[in-house]
Amino acid sequence: MRIPDSVVEEVSRRTDIVEVVSRYVTLKKSGSRYIGLCPFHTEKTPSFSVNPEMGAYYCFGCHRGGSVFTFLMEIEGLSFPEAVKQLAEKVGVEVASEADDQQSRQRRALEELYGRVAGTFAYFLLENEAGRRALDELQRRGISRETTENFGLGFAPDDPFWLYGFLRSKGYSPSFLRDSGLFTRANERRALFVGRLMFPIRTRRGEVVAFGGRLMQGDGPKYINSPETGIFQKRTTLYGLDRAHRAIRSEGRVTLAEGYMDVLALHQAGATTAVAPLGTALTEEQGAILSKACDAALLVFDADSAGETATRRAAEILERHGVRSEVVSLRAGEDPADLLQNEGSQAVRDAISSPLSALEFLIRTQLQRQPDATPDSKEFVLREVFPYISMMKSEVKRRDSLRVAADLIGADREAVLRDYGRFHNRPDRKRGVREDSRGGPEPSARTGTTQASHDLFLMLAAVSSRGHFAHVRKWVQPEDLESAAAREIYVAMEETYRRGETSLDLLLGRISDPGVVALVRERVASGEFDGVGERAIRDGVTAIRRRAVERKIRGVEARLRRAAAGGQDDQVELLGEKMYLDKELQKLKGESG
Repeated sequence: MRIPDSVVEEVSRRTDIVEVVSRYVTLKKSGSRYIGLCPFHTEKTPSFSVNPEMGAYYCFGCHRGGSVFTFLMEIEGLSFPEAVKQLAEKVGVEVASEADDQQSRQRRALEELYGRVAGTFAYFLLENEAGRRALDELQRRGISRETTENFGLGFAPDDPFWLYGFLRSKGYSPSFLRDSGLFTRANERRALFVGRLMFPIRTRRGEVVAFGGRLMQGDGPKYINSPETGIFQKRTTLYGLDRAHRAIRSEGRVTLAEGYMDVLALHQAGATTAVAPLGTALTEEQGAILSKACDAALLVFDADSAGETATRRAAEILERHGVRSEVVSLRAGEDPADLLQNEGSQAVRDAISSPLSALEFLIRTQLQRQPDATPDSKEFVLREVFPYISMMKSEVKRRDSLRVAADLIGADREAVLRDYGRFHNRPDRKRGVREDSRGGPEPSARTGTTQASHDLFLMLAAVSSRGHFAHVRKWVQPEDLESAAAREIYVAMEETYRRGETSLDLLLGRISDPGVVALVRERVASGEFDGVGERAIRDGVTAIRRRAVERKIRGVEARLRRAAAGGQDDQVELLGEKMYLDKELQKLKGESG
């Protein structure tokens, strides 16, 4: 159930972000802010800043930032409602409703059920003769007992009806078991997993929410996964994240593999940042989750056509989320699990030690498919890699990547840049990201050299000093602002002003452009607006009003010229309007002088 904005606002108002962050980070006061070493990436010089007045944090090293809720979500792996509830409990704000309590009870019951079943499967694998062949298979594949226990592997017995009887004896109702995802739809008493090696799928915090099962013998699909339930969504879950998340944050890098056995092999070989999507290609949601914990990825997919497709998709998604990728190029038909089985852990470590950049991998893969280095084949390769390059957020990185692509295929650099320009401007092409999420002349916003920059400066200053927004809205309307980003901030601030809200989260939640959200977080947290007072706000408002009046004067003058040329009789009225605007302009010049 959605938490009301009023509750979020009250929790935000009562919570001291410095106190919350200090549980995880040693902070030192620096002026009006607090600084420390970032908990989200490894650094020696403090670049992590907390602004207690705004209730916000920002790291100038890894560019993560947000409110106290965002901080808890990232550091503890919580959802937004979970973060709000955790803080609400500490500051004495009531959040739960009857419907919410019922939903929470249902979720806890499912998690308890899956935890119990996982423990039972582990018993069958490690302590019962029924799981002997599965345990032998793991040992044959080079998976140690320690790895088996660390990942909680198990075995589902051959009897398809055993699980139902076992759980009914523990007091679970037929209706609850029917919706649990543990039994088939065709027969509510028949277990979904029968005679399979079991891989518990856990949340980042370690709760079992689903299973993957590998068939040991007989007919049927080699692997099956649990269906989605109230506690499991495949697109937002990564296998092994519970074991890998600390190493991912520490190293700032994730190793992305294709399957369960690959993750086990990589961890056993020392690559403890390894995770895997669940039987499908990497999803946008999974990419977003990983981007919060790291800025680099090592892709280790199977060396076949399906693996190449998965690699390309993962690289594109990760690039879209600001995570740079490298690719391990394995021998044909090989994967990390095969390497571990056939050659041992050292072979796995050797294989992942010399990756290619994702761009080079994609280009080399396409070149291998071309019989000759003809102009047509070069054009084909470029068409295949342009979409990936277009997803890069940095103009510098895009241009350098285009030069690399030109060199690898043996083409003229300037010609490749021109071809990319034509591709980039095609109206039908798939845009990975907006070229500049702030729009218009916003790249100059940091230098303050454009009119749009003045607009943006004013609105960012108003965000930092909420009390001055009343003056802004009295004299400035959204249409007076020439910056798209400034207009979006204005509209969001107007809504929070009308509702009497001060929470940064509620403000950012009303801004639809993620680029503008990131901009607000960074600029507010930087402290550059800490010294901006009422005078600066008023001067900014006056400058925008002057610009608006000057624009109107130019419009009236143009209408006067047309009226004079055509002998129209409304010239007197237009002259009166111009005189009024001239007076307004002189008054505004006096205010700014």
